[in-house]
Amino acid sequence: MKDRKSFWIIAGILFFLGSGADLKPQADPSAKLSAELRSALGQIRNPAERLRVWVYFRDKGFRGEAQLQKSLAETRQALRARSQWRRSKARPETNLVDFEDIELYAPYTDQVRPLVFRIRAVSRWLNALSVEAAPDQVSALSALDCVTSLDLVHSFKRSDATAAASTGPPSASQSGASSDPIYGGSFDQLQQINVIPLHQQGLSGRGVLVCLLDVGFHTSHEVFRMANLVAQWDFVFGDGNVERNPADRNDYSDSHGTATWSLLGGFRFGQLVGAAFGADFILGKTEDDRSETPIEEDYWAAGIEWAESLGAEVVSSSLGYTDWYQFRDMDGRTAVTTKAANRATSLGVVVVNAAGNERRNAWGHIIAPADGYEVIAVGAVDASNRIASFSSPGPTFDGRIKPEVCALGVGNWIADTEDDGTEIYARGSGTSFATPLVGGVAALLLEAHPGWTPRLIRDALMTTANNASSPNNDYGWGVVNSAAAASRPGPALIWKRKIR
Repeated sequence: MKDRKSFWIIAGILFFLGSGADLKPQADPSAKLSAELRSALGQIRNPAERLRVWVYFRDKGFRGEAQLQKSLAETRQALRARSQWRRSKARPETNLVDFEDIELYAPYTDQVRPLVFRIRAVSRWLNALSVEAAPDQVSALSALDCVTSLDLVHSFKRSDATAAASTGPPSASQSGASSDPIYGGSFDQLQQINVIPLHQQGLSGRGVLVCLLDVGFHTSHEVFRMANLVAQWDFVFGDGNVERNPADRNDYSDSHGTATWSLLGGFRFGQLVGAAFGADFILGKTEDDRSETPIEEDYWAAGIEWAESLGAEVVSSSLGYTDWYQFRDMDGRTAVTTKAANRATSLGVVVVNAAGNERRNAWGHIIAPADGYEVIAVGAVDASNRIASFSSPGPTFDGRIKPEVCALGVGNWIADTEDDGTEIYARGSGTSFATPLVGGVAALLLEAHPGWTPRLIRDALMTTANNASSPNNDYGWGVVNSAAAASRPGPALIWKRKIR
């Protein structure tokens, strides 16, 4: 009896040791928190304060190869024709979709939803959600088995030079109406990058789908009356209207986006002509104008995923992200927006992004996602082709030359709006305004060469720019020469734009 009792005691101990996880060292849930998130939590004094947090998942819920292949097939079936056509230029037919295209696993999202104030954005590419959460909710998130890591949603406070440096209603000496009978005040900024010969050849970006990611857009401005607006979405307020929202500040909520779109796609005879005025457009409002740090990376990442899904061939973005990042993060693969931009270029999207206006600031470098490997980072020059005093210099942290190219970013002729909504034309400066000029050129090149990939577009712009023989970290390869880029010999590709 005694031996039997001893046997069951020993057996119980062995069973407890063998199957009981309680005696094993448990993974510390707080280890899932990034250093930045730990630091932010340590500085919080109000337990009800909300943090913007990325929640990364371990997988997408597949329990076998068959289930994965079924989901990939369904994802491919759901691809829009325009997106499928564009992807097929950059990828083999057998790899048009992959794991990153698959939707997030709904049961994981369902576990997160009741633990947070709200879900801000969803990223298939990152397999992550961005959420608003209090400190105790962050702790609860870190305890979820499906969550691998948590990080802050990084944000960027726009520098003064980035904002539209509008003069208000133009004086007689500033007015562009009489500068050129067709182009008005926009003639010089287009002539500098040799766009006008392409317009004379009949190129206008027709049939090319271009996305602009920015703060709000005054879509009813007269300069957009001829524009073909295909889609618009406000990622801040979650609706289909990118115009000024009543909750926005009234001094700036749509002027910047209006300006950038006008440079790329506006048309008002005798006043202003955009570089690719005949393109099709989708507009994403990805900046929260109510915040002290208004440009937030989760909205931008959601915006470029949305644009790609609609079939965008060019994304022009005059936003950038540095706060919370360090220069070592400008390595082409660390910042969330850079990861998203790299993903987009791999899917055949030409991504054109402002280099930034940080030359004279403490940061002093380019900004994300301009550090992306095949992102076309754009610097600003003045009318004499001299680098602008604010234009961010390269290199990237890993030593690549940036920016790629330059265009006018000093005294650009732009469409603008007054605080009361009055439509005006004005002058503005910043790499923000050099960028859509180059984005427009990319659209012209794609109209002329539908089969060109992002790499071919980038190479054509760089090798024909005015500093191509001696690129450096101020000008990159130099000021764009649009006509020369369009004439650059490329591979023997026979492509027709069948999708509109």
